[in-house]
Amino acid sequence: MMVFYFFYGLSFGGLGLAAYLQLRRGGELPLRNQLPWLAAFGFACGATGWIDMFLVSETRHDIRQILNILRIIFQPVTGLLLLIFGWRILTQLSPLPSWTVFIPGVLIVPIAFVITYASTTFITPSPIEIPIDIWSRYLLYLPGSIMAGIGFLRQWREQKRFGLQDVASLMLGAGLAFLFEAFVVGLIVPAAPYGPDSYYNYDRVVLDAFTGEQVDLARPYGLTAWLDYQQVLEVTGLPIQFWRMLSAFAVTFFILRGLDVFDAIRKRQVKALENERDRARQAAYESQIVARMTAESWADALVSISRRIAELDDVDNILVHIVENARTLLRSDFIGLAILNGDNSQLELKCCSNANQIELVKSPTVVKSPVLLNILLNRQSYRSLESESAGTLQEMCFCAESPARAAVAVRLDLDTRPIGVLWVARFQAEPYSETDVIWLESLADQVEIAINHGLMTSQLQTLSVVEERGRIAREMHDGLAQVLGYMNLQVQTLEALLQQGKAKSLETELAQMRQAIQVAHADVRENILSLRTTLANEKGLVSAAAEYLEEFGIQAGIETKFDSDITEELAVSSMAEVQLVCILQEALTNVRKHARAKRVKVLLRKEVVDEAEHICMTVADDGVGFTLSDSRRSFGLQTMRERAQSVNGKLGVYSTPGQGSLIECHLPCLQPENLKKQSVVFS
Repeated sequence: MMVFYFFYGLSFGGLGLAAYLQLRRGGELPLRNQLPWLAAFGFACGATGWIDMFLVSETRHDIRQILNILRIIFQPVTGLLLLIFGWRILTQLSPLPSWTVFIPGVLIVPIAFVITYASTTFITPSPIEIPIDIWSRYLLYLPGSIMAGIGFLRQWREQKRFGLQDVASLMLGAGLAFLFEAFVVGLIVPAAPYGPDSYYNYDRVVLDAFTGEQVDLARPYGLTAWLDYQQVLEVTGLPIQFWRMLSAFAVTFFILRGLDVFDAIRKRQVKALENERDRARQAAYESQIVARMTAESWADALVSISRRIAELDDVDNILVHIVENARTLLRSDFIGLAILNGDNSQLELKCCSNANQIELVKSPTVVKSPVLLNILLNRQSYRSLESESAGTLQEMCFCAESPARAAVAVRLDLDTRPIGVLWVARFQAEPYSETDVIWLESLADQVEIAINHGLMTSQLQTLSVVEERGRIAREMHDGLAQVLGYMNLQVQTLEALLQQGKAKSLETELAQMRQAIQVAHADVRENILSLRTTLANEKGLVSAAAEYLEEFGIQAGIETKFDSDITEELAVSSMAEVQLVCILQEALTNVRKHARAKRVKVLLRKEVVDEAEHICMTVADDGVGFTLSDSRRSFGLQTMRERAQSVNGKLGVYSTPGQGSLIECHLPCLQPENLKKQSVVFS
């Protein structure tokens, strides 16, 4: 018997220790909030089992009395802890059905009757520990075990519904173990001369804890137990203590295994969360890659647009390029660009996409969309929302088969004055984001810059024409006008000599006039060549310089040679090309007028100066040379220096009398990083 009590106490004590250790480990398993009550029940029940072990042993009378007092205390405490644990298992692991709210009302009367009946047993002639033991089992242990068993059986159904078969099996075992515990521990009680225990008991002879004498509880009243210790032994061949030990093993096994499985589930959940975190990180990383690629695409597009603007490309070509980039980068089905007409009375379509092609609108097409017209009055950009009706976006897609379902539009301003609208649209109901609005505003800035540069280019061309006319006027005044004035005087001189009959002097004057006419003719031809070369920008710098040098050699009768190591397109601005050709023309003019050279050589090359690429042009002749203080050439040299400085270049002049002269000009190239900086400024 002692062995049964020992293992019974050991089993529940181990259950209490395991629950306590699991509570200290933490976690989110379903039983965690009930673990304190389970641990307390396990320790109390284990202590009760070991007290029973010592009571059945040969123990001194005084120690037995102490153990009986402890058992009287631990027995109801154990039942109360089990009752609390069972109630929490039943009600807190999963919600109860709605109809269960009527159970407490239904049970009030029988529970009150049982409690009243139990209170009467304490005045019957029996040791006090007997009624305490009996009614602790009836009122506390039995309902606590039943509620715990039902609670675990409900968990069995819940876990099966979630597909956790391993947990469901353990919950089923724990539920059946607690129901078995309710039968062998809560229903079969010590023999007593009252109540249902006379039918379900396991021992009619008890030991009085205070006198030490054996008392036969059934014999004084002539009661015969329906199921007593002897009958349990006869039917099963094993005492009731064995079955209680077995139920303790079952409860402990299934509960501990359930705790382990819940821990394993928690670990699987943690692993799943880690996997989800890794997937989220991977998704965030991929999103960053996509965002970086998008940003790079936009940066490349803005750089390309800025380069076209810097190179003073045709405004219409720049606008088409901007519109094409906007449609591609914003994944749009339609894009339009409308500009106010001359008197600002109507908004006319300038450029749009049609059948996947970007084209300029040649015939005037008036834009009547209320949304676009409203943007001209309100500077705030427009972005359609999913809640808007389809009619709001009508008349936004010109010559398109499908209506717009999502759109973004921004206003174009020039010096704070509205000049037009840029918008994009999609035929599918895929809304644009706030980021798309920002990108479209950046492209609108590029449109404004392109239009502004177009106006500035037109003004510069006008100023260049005026400047070129002034230069021609000065050269005609300094050259052709003076020659004509000189010839007028010479004609008068010839008339006088003819009247005087001085034939020899007349021949001398005629020779001088012929020489002056030849000089004037050379100046005029050189001016014509200079004008034709300067204005023929479509030829390119290298071809224009080679052609001009060849014609110059023919006209001036000077042997010329042109060398160039530049094979690709020059990365210099159009203004720099014009100034370089003008510097070449001025240098060759000085060679013709003053150097008396037989040969002249022009070299174009690329070189690196101060870690930056430059275009270098040298003009060398084998003439008489000059000193830098030569007043005849100082005006032309100063003009060449000013032209070089106007495009951030440098001009060097090197000459020695009798050894020819050398002019070297350096003009900076447009570097890629400079273009990127310009694009940032433009955007």
